[in-house]
Amino acid sequence: MIQFSRRLFLQGTLGAVSAALLASCKHENATTPLPELRFAVASDGHLGEPSTTSDQFYSDLLAALKKEHQTKPLQFVVINGDLVHEGNNGLLPKAKAYLDTLPVPYYVTRGNHDRVSVDTWQQLWGYGTNHVVELNNATLIFLDTSNETGDTLCGDDVWLRQVLTTARSTVPVFLFMHIPFIHNIQATDVCSGIVSVLTDFSTVRAVFHGHDHTKDQGIFYQKSAVLFDAHFGSSWGTAYRGYRIVEQDGQALNTYQYDFINQKQINSLTF
Repeated sequence: MIQFSRRLFLQGTLGAVSAALLASCKHENATTPLPELRFAVASDGHLGEPSTTSDQFYSDLLAALKKEHQTKPLQFVVINGDLVHEGNNGLLPKAKAYLDTLPVPYYVTRGNHDRVSVDTWQQLWGYGTNHVVELNNATLIFLDTSNETGDTLCGDDVWLRQVLTTARSTVPVFLFMHIPFIHNIQATDVCSGIVSVLTDFSTVRAVFHGHDHTKDQGIFYQKSAVLFDAHFGSSWGTAYRGYRIVEQDGQALNTYQYDFINQKQINSLTF
């Protein structure tokens, strides 16, 4: 596995490049026709982080997602890593208890702060750290990018290639991985194995990342949209806490970042 520096990634210039791709728009109301596919992605709750109201962060997210679902139904929710804070992996069952109150199915990935073994993860969530979910209208791939000691990894590109080889070409494929595979926008520091797979499989419509709480943008890289969702917890990152919505309407896929405290969209992208 290729490892990389968190500092290098945080110093990337993604924001400046992606700004041109983003546009402001208003939050849709309940009279809008329901899309064929609609889901939410959030990450970095960091339950148990000292000097934060981390339980309130979870409660706020869940209240917002329940309201979102009532306004316009969600098919599922993904929490893309760092459910708990470093040194508090014993709180994972508590994080699960919070998420179990969601009114729709949800899925999680292991972040570098979620420092438990694969066996412990499997026992708690009922699936491994690498897994696939086949829905009638999408394929969801969850790629592990860390381990029990909290290293930042690229993920198993051999496993990913095998999965995509047999994935349906008739529905969009969405890849969720906590650690970003591209470490700077110049593409001079990337997970080359992941890049190779994405280059070969155009069925991957979007790759979702957490990890960097300061990034909430969407960009195009190779044939896929690369999407960030900032954070819903923790003491650092964007000035707001939010989640990302993805909607399908016909062949088009639309996404926007949503500030659920101030109830406004931050950006949008069609891919």
